Amino acid sequence: MNEQFEGELIIRDSKIAPFANFPYVSIDLEDIVFFESKITDSNVIYAAEDLYVGFSIWDIIRGKYKIKSLKLQNGNLDLIKDADGKINLLMAKGFGKEETESVDEEGMNIDLSSIQLKNFKVKFDDLSNLTTIYANLEKTDAVIKLQDEHIYIDLISNFVLDYILDGKPTFFSQKHFKLDLEFDYDQNTNELVLAPSKLHLEDAQLGLEGKVDLEDQVYLDIRMAGEKPDFSLLAAFLPKETALLLRKYQNEGDVFFQGSIEGFAGNGHVPEIAIEFGCDNAYFLNTGINKKVDDLRFSGFFTNGKDRSLKTSEFQLLNFYAKPDQGKFQGRLIVKDFENPYVKINLNADLDLEFLGDFFEVEGLQGISGQVIVDMDFDELIDFESGVTGISNAKSSVQSELKIIDLNFSLPDYPHQIRTVNAYAFMREGNLRLDNLSFQIADSDFNLSGTIDDLPAILHSNPKPVKVQLDANSTKIDLKQLLPSDSSINELINDFKIKLAFESTGKNLMDYEHLPQGEFFIEDFYAKLEKYPHAFHDFHADIMIGEKNMEVMDFSGEIDKSDFHFSGKVLNYPKWFQESPKGDSRFEFDLVSNHLNISDLLKYNGVNYLPKDYQKEEIDGLKLKGSLDLHYNDGFESADFYLTDLDGKFRVHPLRLEDFGGRIHYEHEFLTVTDFGGKMGSSDFKVSMGYQLGEVDSLKNKRNFFHLKSLSLDLDALMGFESIDVDTNHQEAFNVFEIPFTEMDISAEIGKMNYHTFWLENVTASARTTADHYIYLDTLGLRAADGTLGVKGYFNGSDPEHIYFHSTMKASKLDLDKLLIKFENFGQDYLINENLHGKVSGTITSKFLVYPDLTPIIDKSEAKMDLTVYQGSIVNFAPLSAMSSYFSDRNLNNVKFDTLSNTFDLKDGILNIPNMNINSSLGFIELSGKQSLDMNMDYFIRIPLGMVTSVGFKSLFGGKNKNEVDPEQEDAIVYRDEDKRVRFVNVNMKGTPDDYKISLGRNRSSN
Repeated sequence: MNEQFEGELIIRDSKIAPFANFPYVSIDLEDIVFFESKITDSNVIYAAEDLYVGFSIWDIIRGKYKIKSLKLQNGNLDLIKDADGKINLLMAKGFGKEETESVDEEGMNIDLSSIQLKNFKVKFDDLSNLTTIYANLEKTDAVIKLQDEHIYIDLISNFVLDYILDGKPTFFSQKHFKLDLEFDYDQNTNELVLAPSKLHLEDAQLGLEGKVDLEDQVYLDIRMAGEKPDFSLLAAFLPKETALLLRKYQNEGDVFFQGSIEGFAGNGHVPEIAIEFGCDNAYFLNTGINKKVDDLRFSGFFTNGKDRSLKTSEFQLLNFYAKPDQGKFQGRLIVKDFENPYVKINLNADLDLEFLGDFFEVEGLQGISGQVIVDMDFDELIDFESGVTGISNAKSSVQSELKIIDLNFSLPDYPHQIRTVNAYAFMREGNLRLDNLSFQIADSDFNLSGTIDDLPAILHSNPKPVKVQLDANSTKIDLKQLLPSDSSINELINDFKIKLAFESTGKNLMDYEHLPQGEFFIEDFYAKLEKYPHAFHDFHADIMIGEKNMEVMDFSGEIDKSDFHFSGKVLNYPKWFQESPKGDSRFEFDLVSNHLNISDLLKYNGVNYLPKDYQKEEIDGLKLKGSLDLHYNDGFESADFYLTDLDGKFRVHPLRLEDFGGRIHYEHEFLTVTDFGGKMGSSDFKVSMGYQLGEVDSLKNKRNFFHLKSLSLDLDALMGFESIDVDTNHQEAFNVFEIPFTEMDISAEIGKMNYHTFWLENVTASARTTADHYIYLDTLGLRAADGTLGVKGYFNGSDPEHIYFHSTMKASKLDLDKLLIKFENFGQDYLINENLHGKVSGTITSKFLVYPDLTPIIDKSEAKMDLTVYQGSIVNFAPLSAMSSYFSDRNLNNVKFDTLSNTFDLKDGILNIPNMNINSSLGFIELSGKQSLDMNMDYFIRIPLGMVTSVGFKSLFGGKNKNEVDPEQEDAIVYRDEDKRVRFVNVNMKGTPDDYKISLGRNRSSN
């Protein structure tokens, strides 16, 4: 048998089943599968668990093997008709082959008297029109009788039918059928007669009768009729949800339904279909609330027309009338040409919405009340019947009016009632005008009006121009009330007004894939916000929407006294509507502003989000231009931002922005910045950076980096620095160590840099940050104060409340008069060059506790300073100034010296000074001791005796004159140089500059 097939039939097993199809003895063919080709993993066309082939036991005894019955259960059949009209089952069976092998006619004969199907599923896919029919045959019995060249068939079947169009369910889905049909096939005339039979569809019953001529072409002549005193007949043809809703109501009436199918069918022919239906004296009663719609009547018909096509099909619903308890509803509907429908609607209704809401129990419209008045005369058939292809003549026949009076309703899961809805709309000559629509929600009010030109052009997808306009206004919109309670938006809008327009064509408004093509306008916009305390006014926009691109021709407006003018393009916007975007798109923007008050614009609810130095800033003559490229390939791939121009001038910081540009690239969670920068006043800079934004994997990720290059960088101008003499609250400064750190390499090349009025030159730096809040300063080199400075060290900010700076600094001939370094001591700021002047060289190894702005806290720091000062002077040094009254006419407030070298130690707020010689304008002075940073001093000073005045001498030596003291016998008088015989006096000074004690001291030369 398989040799005759293109497909392959497989039967797993067979056995005798004497009682499965009693009174016949059956052979049970088990697990039957038919494949579409000889390959057994190809598509299965049909399959069944069991096929029982029944034989009469008496025929078997006589040696005759006639098949008397067939019983098929638990199976499925998948039929596919391709675009060329070929059916897969017939092709797999070998029908249509040019040559067929002869079949041995001897063997089993078929003399069927019954066929049974049980739990059998049939699917038929028609690829030519994208339709699918599913039939679930629960049980089908056919009794066959042969008599005098007639074949009589009685068919009883229960099944569920689904009709699918283009992959989507139609209203004819999950329909339950029950057939009780009687056929008489006359083999002489080749005619099939359908005797009066019954078709049950859902709860409706239809009578069927007629005949089918099968002689040459199939000719149908079928009549159907149904009569029932309720609406179950019509409900059977309604969508399932609508039919279920209809069953909720007690209903009764004279309902009729009759139709005919007559004409040739198949081979390109479609029979004539005519259906009439209607009702009279009908009512619907909602028994739950005892409310009734009475005196319901209508009539109607459907025909597929003279050409038996959708083009010539026509539907009419005539003389529709219904009388609710309050109000009325009457009208008619005519639809012609189902391909491009032309419609005539006459409707006159006065409806009480409270009655309708209660009667229909509409979910989500509880508590509805109000009145709707509709008067519609919509007649496009004038144009249709005249044969004119346009629709201009139809405009004059479109006259409608709608009134909504005091409508109130509530929505499910929404806390506020929509109340006091009033509206008036009308249509004249095809133009729809919403004269007014007003309503209130909580404390917010809304008013809308608008127009649609040439509504018929939209309904028929006509390429004629169409303009849509919408005006809206409100005195108050409380977004906190209107939005869900979990929304973070808490804004109040006052005096809201907006005018919108859209110009397109009827075709573009009806037939579009993503966005309708056309030109969108904002003609005016005004609003005042409370939390964002600004007035939006004089807004205008002109946006062109094309098939693939969108262009903002102009988007301009003012916020308070700030203005903006924006233009740009969006290329390949359809990508954003794809479920998995693929391809490239581009955003181009150009922003111009004559004046921009950024301090106001970036303030919300009283909080200014700008850095403190820029919280009162404004910009004049702003120009911003650039583009953004986005790349997708089965998901997001990369992005490129290009800044091509940025110009403007700050007002508070007198800086002009010029020649800004650069590129920012993002790919694989890594952000790369290349040559991003420009000029700000006298400063210029370019930044290159790489930063990992995703999860850090040391084996896969690139290392973060930051590089700054500048010819001139004026930090004072950029940061609004006033003066080094202004005291600062260092503790409240921005603390960079409170934000997350990452592993990053940092480098800088700066030609010259102004920091706190101090210019640094040839600044080069190399640093690193770590995730545990360390900043390693690997190298820092610069020229400053006519000398050079090199620094190496690290900041430890692992505890942001206690920031330590460990460093080694090497200086070469820095001019202290030009070196302004501020430190903090017991809440007071001091400059390092207040007492000491000259040029310094040496090395400082330190561990400083610093404030967030990196100002050292001296009393909690320690340092070792190996320093040499050249050509220096000591000015207003407290120990010397305190002794000025003891010595001869010398200026102890400004002591000059040639060279001073020593190693100083600073620890626990105390500066320890080892013994050192100062060859000064006073002569040779020896100094040692210590001083705490609260100015508590303990110094040993050795000064030439000749400098001591008479008054000072008496004070030191107990009131004695110089001639009363033998220098040779006094321990406090020594010779520093025995050869020169210059005597020195040893002095000990303790206390503070305001409260001190000076006395003779012992010779500490041995110390």
